[in-house]
Amino acid sequence: MVNDNKFPLTDSRVCGLFSSYINHDRIALAVSGGRDSMALMYLVYRWKAHLAINIEIEVLTVNHNLRKAAEDECRFVQKIAKNYGFRHKVLTWEHEHIETSIQEKARNARYQLMLDYAREENIHTILTAHTSDDNIETFIMRLAKGSGLDGLKSINEIRHEDGIQIERPILSLSRSITTEILRSMGNEWVDDPTNDDESFERVKIRNNISSLSSFNISSGNLTKTIQRLARAHESISFFTDLLSQELVELSELGYANVNFDKLRNYPKEIILRVFAKALTDINGGTVSLSSLEAVFTELIKTERSKTLNGCQIIPKMNKYVIVRENRGISPVEIKINERISWDGRFDVHLKSYNKTKIVIDQIGNANDLRKMIDGTYFQSMPKYVLRTLPGGFIKDKLVLLPNTHNIYNSGYLDVKFRINDEKKYS
Repeated sequence: MVNDNKFPLTDSRVCGLFSSYINHDRIALAVSGGRDSMALMYLVYRWKAHLAINIEIEVLTVNHNLRKAAEDECRFVQKIAKNYGFRHKVLTWEHEHIETSIQEKARNARYQLMLDYAREENIHTILTAHTSDDNIETFIMRLAKGSGLDGLKSINEIRHEDGIQIERPILSLSRSITTEILRSMGNEWVDDPTNDDESFERVKIRNNISSLSSFNISSGNLTKTIQRLARAHESISFFTDLLSQELVELSELGYANVNFDKLRNYPKEIILRVFAKALTDINGGTVSLSSLEAVFTELIKTERSKTLNGCQIIPKMNKYVIVRENRGISPVEIKINERISWDGRFDVHLKSYNKTKIVIDQIGNANDLRKMIDGTYFQSMPKYVLRTLPGGFIKDKLVLLPNTHNIYNSGYLDVKFRINDEKKYS
């Protein structure tokens, strides 16, 4: 590693940023050409050269097709990456003309393109160049929206997406540091003109953060607050998971029983989080904090069923049953020996049948349901559970019941409840 008195980071600090990747064979870097991502690429190069490690680095640049200069910027990144001995790939976002929510749609497309490419190339780690400034901007944006703890902890250092890790190794560095890194080494970057457009919320916040200093609110103190909130979030999430294991029973039939008789003794924040986790276990998605607070208040007051996150919450004695709501469920065609995901909740396998095609739909839609379930395991099952289970249909006629517990005699239609891995609460 070059020993340069002007360089703002020590060798050990640079190595510390990337120490967890020492045993990786391959890493992808998200590099746009801006100062933060160019600094990330240079830091990885410096780290790799210092340790003389044989890690393949692939630089990913997304052309969003929103500005004419984008192709030149891609070529600029490609040139620098080549000088560092890194592979470079341009991922292009193909789209129609976009007029609203441009930044959000571009961000979603960018991540999707990189994740798709990583899966194709068997890359398990993608590094992005988010800094402490990004964290502060996110914090203020979410504060303005009244976010809870999950939102205010801001950007996660690690994000998991279907077996791929998106990591932010320079989240502890400020934008002033990344600028200093590039200038000290004489390295260039490109400035996206949209970063100066205050019609975007993030840009407006970025340009006005300095005004907070008049209230003795500094970037350093905001960063400390975010770090403390992140620790608090980690602790509460850990306790929520433990309590959920004890007080929430997840059924293979795709519903949850919440033992509210015991849960009611805990602080409200914990109660809400246990409910939020159960809701995402049943139907995935994002649970709105404000909506959950309102629904929970009504639940306690009225003891009547409520809907949230595509689920029904049903009071039953000293418990609440959380079950998928009976709407917004689309039928899916399945062939013999095919495996599909149905409604994001069940893995369905059509093992065999005397017809080539079957439509998987909720069995509660069957006109002849009572006739089909008479004398079976399903006969005594509550309607709210029964109605959203997957069954096999030919036209509008129910012909196959799900073999959920390996006890239904036909065994034609194997169904397994899929617990959502990604829990979201905002």
